[in-house]
Order: sequence, then C-alpha cells, then structure tokens
Amino acid sequence: MSTSVWKRLSRRMSLPPKTTATVASTTALTTNTLQPTLPPPPHALDIVEILEHIFSYLDEFTLKETAILVCRKWFLINRLRSAREVVLGSFMSSSKFDRILSRISGASRLSFYVFPDATASMQEQHRRKLVVALQRNHARQIKRQKRHRKMDSLTQWADGATLERLLDQSLEELNLVGFAQPELTLPPILPYLSSLIRLHLRISGGAVIKVADIVQACPLLQELYVGIGQVGWSDLAVELPRPWLPSRNGSEQGSPLHLRSLVLEDVCLPQKTLESFLAVTPQLTVLKLINLVSDNLPHEELPEWEHLEYNWPKLSKRLKDLQLPLKAFHFSVSDRPMTDDEFKEMLLVCRGSAEWIVPSADVTLAMIVNVMTFQNVLTSLELFGTDRPTVVLERMLHYYLCDSPHLLHLRAPRAAFLIEHLDVYHRGKFAYTKQEVHGNLSQPVVWGHIRPGVWACRKLLTLDMEFHSHEQPLLSSAVTTRILFGYIARVLPRLRELFIDTTECYCQGDMAFPVKLNLQLEGGLCLLAKLKDLERLRIGSYDRQLQCSLSDLNWMIPSGQSERYKEKRQTTIERLDGWLNEERSLELAAVRAVHEEEGDLSTSWVKVEPSLKLELYHLGLFLDVKRMVCEMASVNNFRCWPRMRRLSLFDLYDIGRCPEKELERKFK
Repeated sequence: MSTSVWKRLSRRMSLPPKTTATVASTTALTTNTLQPTLPPPPHALDIVEILEHIFSYLDEFTLKETAILVCRKWFLINRLRSAREVVLGSFMSSSKFDRILSRISGASRLSFYVFPDATASMQEQHRRKLVVALQRNHARQIKRQKRHRKMDSLTQWADGATLERLLDQSLEELNLVGFAQPELTLPPILPYLSSLIRLHLRISGGAVIKVADIVQACPLLQELYVGIGQVGWSDLAVELPRPWLPSRNGSEQGSPLHLRSLVLEDVCLPQKTLESFLAVTPQLTVLKLINLVSDNLPHEELPEWEHLEYNWPKLSKRLKDLQLPLKAFHFSVSDRPMTDDEFKEMLLVCRGSAEWIVPSADVTLAMIVNVMTFQNVLTSLELFGTDRPTVVLERMLHYYLCDSPHLLHLRAPRAAFLIEHLDVYHRGKFAYTKQEVHGNLSQPVVWGHIRPGVWACRKLLTLDMEFHSHEQPLLSSAVTTRILFGYIARVLPRLRELFIDTTECYCQGDMAFPVKLNLQLEGGLCLLAKLKDLERLRIGSYDRQLQCSLSDLNWMIPSGQSERYKEKRQTTIERLDGWLNEERSLELAAVRAVHEEEGDLSTSWVKVEPSLKLELYHLGLFLDVKRMVCEMASVNNFRCWPRMRRLSLFDLYDIGRCPEKELERKFK
C-alpha cells in the first residue's frame, strides 16, 4: 500500500498516522490474543505421583515425625502409611482389655496374644468381646465408605474432608499369637475382616486352620503367615487341610488372588492342594515352606485327611511351569535333611534372590561355599531350626559376616554364636573380678584357637542371634556383656531391630544353671544407646527376674535422666573405679596380642577403617562404660533411642512395649 493511499484512508477513518510504534503495538496485541499466557510449570514436589514414589522409601518413623507435619497435602498422602496398632492379650485385666479394645476404631493393625495360663472361660470371654468390637468397627467402616464415596480425589479431600475422614483407617493387619485357638477365634470374626491385607497366625501348635475360609473372607489379602515359630510348646503341628480355595457349585473357585507372600512354618499340608493353590497366585513373590511336618515324625494325632508326603522334584517342576515372579523361596521338611543338590536346585527356582533361608541343622560346607559366592548379592540370611550348627559351621558363618558388606538382615535365633569371635582384643578371658565369676572360673580362661574379626556388614538393619561361650557362666560376666554390647553398638551402627538371646541354661556336672546376660550398669547395656536408629530391642526369650536395680536401666527413659538417677549411676561408677587399675595392668598384653599375633585375627582386621579400630580400642573394658555414662550425663535433655517402639526384657512372648511401660512391668 502506497503512502498516499494510507494517508487518505487514515483521514477517512480518523485513524492516527501509521508509525513504527503503532505497528509494533498492533502486532503485539494480535500475538497476545492468539497465544494466551501459560501458567508456570509445576514444581516436582507438587506432583502427587512423584511425592508418592519418594515417600515409599521412607520409614514409618520419618513419615510420622517429619513428613506428615510439613503441610496438609503431605499429611493426606501419608496418612495410610502411618499404622496405628492395638495390642490385646490374656495378661490384661478385664477392665484394661475393654479399654484397649475400645480404641480399635480407625486402627490398621490388631495383635492378640494368648498366654498358656489363660483359662478357657477367660479366652471365651475375650473372644466374644473381640467379635462384638470387630462387628461394630466393620459396620462403622461400611457407613463411612458410603458417606465419603464421592470424595475420592486428593483435591476433594483437601477441600471438604472432615477430621473423621482424615484419621479413619481400615483394619489391614491381624496377628494372632500363642494359644489363640484359631479354629474357635477365626470363624466368628472372618466376616468382618474384608479389608485385611496381612494375616499372621503364630500358633502354639495343635490347631486346624481352613485356608479356604480365609481366602473367601479376605479378598484383598496379600500376605499370609501360618506357623509355630518360636512360641510352640506342643509336638503337634498346625494342620492345613484341603480345600484351600472356596468352592462354588461343588468345585473349587479358581479366580486369581492378590496374594504376594505365603510363609508356612512347622505345618502339615497336602502338597497337591498347595500346587493347585499356587496356580491362582500369579503375583506371588515370596514363598517359604519352612520345616514342613511329615508323617514320619512320632506324632500320635497327625491328620487323617492325607498320607503326608512331600515330593521336592514334583514341586520344583510345578514352580517352573507356573513361572511365578518369585524373589524369595524356601522348601524344607522337618525329618529329612536337605542335600547339597536340593539346595542348588532351590537356588535355581528363584534366580538372583537376595534373601535366603537355610536350616541350621542341615548346613554343609558345600552350602556355605554357595553362600560365600553370593556375598555381594545376598541382603537377607536366615538360619532356622532347633538344632545348633557345629562349631566349624558356626565359624564359617563368622567369616562370612566378616566378608559380606551388603547384608541387611541376619536372623539366626539358634546359631549359638560364640562371643569369643567378637573379642578382638582378647579381653573376655581377663575374668579379673571375683565379683563376676566364681570357683575355678575366677582365673583366666583358655578359649582355644579363636580368630576374632570385625563384621563387614556395617549397614545391617536387623540382627536376631543367639550367643554362647565355651565357658557358659561367663555369659553372665560384665566383661563378656561389655564385649557383646560394645561390639554391636560400634560395628553395626544402623541397626533398627536387635534381638539377643542366650542358651536357656548351662550344665556343670549334674547341676543346671540359668544363663542370664548381665544388665547391671557395669554390664555395658548402656553402650547400645549409641544406636540412634534402634526401633525394637529384645533381650532374652525366657521369663526371668532382672538381677539389677532400676537406676541400672532407666537411662533409656526421660525420667531416668533426672539429677537423682544421674547421681546414683555416678556413685555406682565411682564404687567400681578400682577395676580401672586392674584393667591398666592387663590391657597392654591384650593389645600386644592383637598386633603381634595377627594370625589369631581373621583377615577382616586389615580392612577395618582406622576410625572404627579406634572406637573398638576399649572394647570390653569398664572404662568404656564409664565414658558412656559420663557422656549421657553431660548432654542436656539426653534422649535415648528416639525411634524406639518396642522393648522386651526377658519376656516369653515378643510383645514389646515402650521403654517406660517395659521397665514398669519389670520393676513393679
């Protein structure tokens, strides 16, 4: 368009003259009209899916103490990850049982313990109350689901959620432990367990459990454990008769199940039924058939529904045909030792598994060699069984631990592990105080050729082990317990679950004496206060009275950090200061033995970090305890084990209580 024409049109339309600014403004207006301004991209922490993935890696303590306190959105995402547990037991009075049972609404985990001293009338009374409470809780849950059915998205929750909705949870886990008589307890409560995801039945023995009823009543079930474990006093096995699947029109229903973990321990079952059951568990990742009971055992009341015969080749072929996504697998029969070939075949069923279970009585050198070849892959190792391994295999276990840096979980409740393997400075044979041991053990003890070493599994999270000594009475010696507790506290600083046990008794001639770890202040239990991440601690599995005072143990609770108890502990330390002089005259020889006779130490010693060697320098000495007591007294508002949830001291059942409640139980 020419300049003259533009001027004529401008005058006719009363438009301003065309300038560079006008053209630019017109162009910008047109561009903004066609391309509206877009909002800035969301931050990664604003995307719910990313947050869900991040939170899935956090432990329950961190979620409760930190994550849910950040904002309302983080609370809503993590509310179902914060489990609330209700613990019931026959040891409770009737009023306390009712009071605890009233808290079942909104709880996600229910644990019910029945002790052997519970009378039949008491058990029946508890069962009736439990049925009524679960029925009411189930009805309440159904009403809430209908009321909030239209509020499913996170946005709707944030806008209109009520306090009731935010804090409400379905019952997802049930634990029945001890003499709970599942054949009487389960049937009346199963109709109210439709939301159950995990079911653990750790029964004392002699029970009959119908798997089909459980599968039908709990359609969301993902984890099932049935067995005796360590709570049985009866020779009778837990029976799992057929059928395992609900029947419909006279035939078993074969729709796929959500089950992902199936662990059966010390049970008797028909193998054909198990094989058929596995065909409807396509998501199963954990299958452990531990110590299955066969009819070759001297039981008088074995089930009559089938001749018990377990065929490993047939089961192995069935598992290969099903191609289940197994990540952990085990198969063993109580009266039949596992052969090396069966062990190798078992490894082939679950290739690349990082979790192994081995019967301690059947362990052979060939199996140990196989385990050693996987030391950089294995993250979980469990030795089970009532028979203790030989000394040679127990030493091999020690050497394996010294060379396995990636192990995270170690369970060997009957390993009979020698404390001498932990005594890197040979101080256990001091026995320098006649107040600790008596008789001929008041002199230095020769333990034979032991090669102590330092375990390489610094990141271990779970340790469940039974300890013993060549000289059993020394397990009650303060020197020995200082070695044990000091070693664990420094070598395994990331422990979250710790279970320590000893043999029930030792024999001297015709006499039997109980073995009890020394929990007095000088015994060094306070050294475990260095484990900042500890959540569960169990010492001993037999009910015994503590041979110590409250001030020896209440450093683990806030009230024990008062000036009064600090002075008591300081007085105890000063009274025993004479031990320091004896230590000074003996420790040089022990240190020299380490450096001059390194052949007596495992090769792990040369790999130990210098800082850890320095921390272990006072291992077993009374000086170690004195420094720890002074350290706790010097810190204002010292808090021991901030994550601790369950503490159990010489209790028959692994119930566990908060430290305050457990000390109250032992010193009431």
